[in-house]
Amino acid sequence: MLWTALGLIFLIRLISAEGEGVTPEALVLTMGPYPPLIAILARPRHWRPKVRYALLGAVIALALMPFAAVGTAWNWLPWTIAAGVLCVLPPRVAWPLFGLVMVATTAGGVLAGEPFSDWFWRLSAAAIDGLIIFGLYSLAEMVSSLHTARDELARLAMLRERLRLDGELREVVGGELRTISELLTRADVARAAETARETLAGIRETASEYRAASTTEAAAPIGSPRLARLMLLAVLILQAGKAAVNIGYLPGENPLWVIPAVPLLAAIVTLYMLPPSRFRLALLALLSVPPAWPGGFLVAAWLQLVAMYGFLMGAVLTWMRPPRSWAIIAAMIGLHCVWFYFPPPVPTYPKMASSLISDVILAFVVYSFTRLGELVVLLDRARRDLAQAAVNAERIRIARDLHDVLGFSLSAVALRGELAATLMERDPERARAETATLIEIVERSRAELASITGGRIRLLLSREVDSALEVLAAAGVDADARVETGTLPVAVDTALAAMLRESVTNVLRHSDARTCTIAITREPGGAVRLSVVNDGAATAAAPRPGSGLKGLAERSGGRLSAGPRPGGCFEMVAEFSDPAGLGGDADGVDPVAGVQLGDR
Repeated sequence: MLWTALGLIFLIRLISAEGEGVTPEALVLTMGPYPPLIAILARPRHWRPKVRYALLGAVIALALMPFAAVGTAWNWLPWTIAAGVLCVLPPRVAWPLFGLVMVATTAGGVLAGEPFSDWFWRLSAAAIDGLIIFGLYSLAEMVSSLHTARDELARLAMLRERLRLDGELREVVGGELRTISELLTRADVARAAETARETLAGIRETASEYRAASTTEAAAPIGSPRLARLMLLAVLILQAGKAAVNIGYLPGENPLWVIPAVPLLAAIVTLYMLPPSRFRLALLALLSVPPAWPGGFLVAAWLQLVAMYGFLMGAVLTWMRPPRSWAIIAAMIGLHCVWFYFPPPVPTYPKMASSLISDVILAFVVYSFTRLGELVVLLDRARRDLAQAAVNAERIRIARDLHDVLGFSLSAVALRGELAATLMERDPERARAETATLIEIVERSRAELASITGGRIRLLLSREVDSALEVLAAAGVDADARVETGTLPVAVDTALAAMLRESVTNVLRHSDARTCTIAITREPGGAVRLSVVNDGAATAAAPRPGSGLKGLAERSGGRLSAGPRPGGCFEMVAEFSDPAGLGGDADGVDPVAGVQLGDR
């Protein structure tokens, strides 16, 4: 859109200069500022500030050079300086300089003795062209920036949520774990076991809250709609001003005709700034077309209202859908061509071409400002939606990791703590050994809590197998394990350890097991297989989709099958068909060393 508008402005300026009889030397010189201006607009992020300032200096110097070469015998229009100043310099400097350029343009016309209509035309034309290029440039930059930073906002939002939850969990859960550790250190095993059960219940409640919560942040206002509307309003006012001046200063016509024209132009400008509708479009057509033609037959000065015609074409293109919009625009261009001949006098061909290209530029401005403004809003909304999704996904991941990782450890502390408490009088030596083991489990749980909020959980399968056997034994379950896998990738080792934790927790919570067999083997095709079989499965239930064991399998790239077996047994089988391919980020936010136990 920017390059199309720039090309059209180049074209209309060349045609206008040709129509004014500008010499070939001056015509070539007027094209001097174009290359550095194109360089400024083409690579806005790649040029260093010094280079951009140097290019702006080149634009200014080349725009003024024709004065030294051909004097005033050329159609001087400093729109390139206006556009360059606005696009390169910061706003607090750019806008005063832009105003200074407009003042200098006005002063030049006044000192040269030009009539008011001539120097006002130069002032408004330079301002309109500069504002069009700046508006499209700024909106295009917003689109590019939002697209580039789309994932960055999601990453930052996720990190903020992770830090917030980290502080919350360290204060609440971390404090409970410290309390359990202190109780075990003082050999108050019974209270430690009771606290572990209470903490486990609190963790499950917290996990449920995290899953259910959906945080929403108020969207900060973005500048694109306001910028687009301000630029469009400025162009509308300047163009309406040109039309009013042309009506008041048309040779041979009564200047008082400008009095009814001013409120008409004000109404047209106001309608363009209101929300689009077919009624407003019809009203704009009624106010724009009939007063100019056939009104131009009655009052020749009113034919100058054609200057607003391009905006109507842009409104049709923006507010209506093809092919109806294209048909209406074709009819409007045809009607404009009729205006060149009826009523007379007939303008020159360069002026005809300039008038038609002006319509195209103004139509393109309305369409581009509207569409780019809408695109920026949509991209910003999508970027915030992605950030919101990342935050919610992080809450769900932490909720599930709390359940899957800490749940097992606290269950182990509760079960083995109760066992140690019963052994205090009968077998003090074994009770002290159990207590020392429980302290190690609690300290490991504190480290795992930090890894949950850090998003980098690392579990060891060998350690989990030993812990599973010890916890099952503490619960009175006769358990044995067989591990025949050899060395496993870190991701697979972590995933299997997590699956084993959850499956053993389910055995303890959902069955009256007396025996449990754990087998971890590598299949002939290379797949790794975990099987957990327990008896007493009368109350056991298959895992719900998306939670527990099945959720772990989905999030770690494995396949799960679970269900009752003959003889009142229950079996859970998890397989990883491509162990070497596992790993990466389960949340799509950042790379991790092992398998994250979060929801995708």
